Amino acid sequence: MVEFVFTGFPVYQLKAKDISETGIGVIVKPDSKFMTLIKVGQEVSIRLITPPESRHKPGRYKTRISHITSLEEGKFKGHKLVALELISEISGH
Repeated sequence: MVEFVFTGFPVYQLKAKDISETGIGVIVKPDSKFMTLIKVGQEVSIRLITPPESRHKPGRYKTRISHITSLEEGKFKGHKLVALELISEISGH
């Protein structure tokens, strides 16, 4: 799971999809209010909640939204894939 906190909005916990060594994708419904809070290139702080077998360790990270892609097929057809580039781990939290 990836947890996003935006001032004045509820906490968003979205299902994570492991996509690369340096990034994670989350699946979002296209009509979600979350989609109005983000844009490509935006830097956001997240909390990553991962199982032990994940290549990424749990914790807080500074990330950048690298792309937003519409999914055209498969289980999540019609949803958006929001790709997050992990920039750095945020220590002390």
